Amino acid sequence: MDMVYFLIRFTPFWSIPGFLIGGEYAYLFWVRKKKRKMAAFLVFALCCGAMTVFYWVAGGPEKSVRLVKDLFWFYTR
Repeated sequence: MDMVYFLIRFTPFWSIPGFLIGGEYAYLFWVRKKKRKMAAFLVFALCCGAMTVFYWVAGGPEKSVRLVKDLFWFYTR
């Protein structure tokens, strides 16, 4: 569980580059008309973008980890 908290705390470190790389490859495969690969990279880019928005809405590194901990404990009781 510590690894999950670590990834949540440092979300911009991995999600912003993932969003940019996924978007770039989605566009590249869209131009080449490779629909399945384009869809996979687009989903990856959208997931990374959603994680960045969650991090921003939750309030940064400390508050996002606290929110995930509270959600985890609420649903595992």
